[in-house]
Amino acid sequence: MRDDYQQLVDEITAVLRAPATLENRDFALIAFGAQDSEDRDDTEEPALDPVRTRSILQRRSTAAVRAWFEAFGIARAQAPLRIPPDPAAGVFMGRICLPVRHRGVVHGYVWLLDDGHLSDLELGGPTRAPDPRLARAMETADRIGALLAAEARAGEQLGELLRDVLT
Repeated sequence: MRDDYQQLVDEITAVLRAPATLENRDFALIAFGAQDSEDRDDTEEPALDPVRTRSILQRRSTAAVRAWFEAFGIARAQAPLRIPPDPAAGVFMGRICLPVRHRGVVHGYVWLLDDGHLSDLELGGPTRAPDPRLARAMETADRIGALLAAEARAGEQLGELLRDVLT
């Protein structure tokens, strides 16, 4: 299933032209999109963010980073959220968080690194529709949510079978 997640994250990265990272609800890394330097000239280095780098290299976020992002209500979010940078927390670039849900349950998060390309992206709201690119990305996030939910159900069923065998 990991290839499925990678393909879906790459799809979001391509649609929004922004580096994306998929983490489960416990902030463990599942997949990440390439940080493309296509829009930069040869002398310009890609913008790096220590939180994204650490998440990829250590395959999880720290408790402090998790607390920072959770303070914005990501676990309850029904729609994308814009989260500002906080250099004191090592978050040098803003993020857009796409909650990954299935049947109302959050199963993870797609994090979009806003290196300046997403500043004009309309998230939508009660009276306005989101940017069509973002709507497509959310459809992909919903597909990720269905996969994560199916994986969780399979794990639960396996645990029940094992318990039955052992008792």
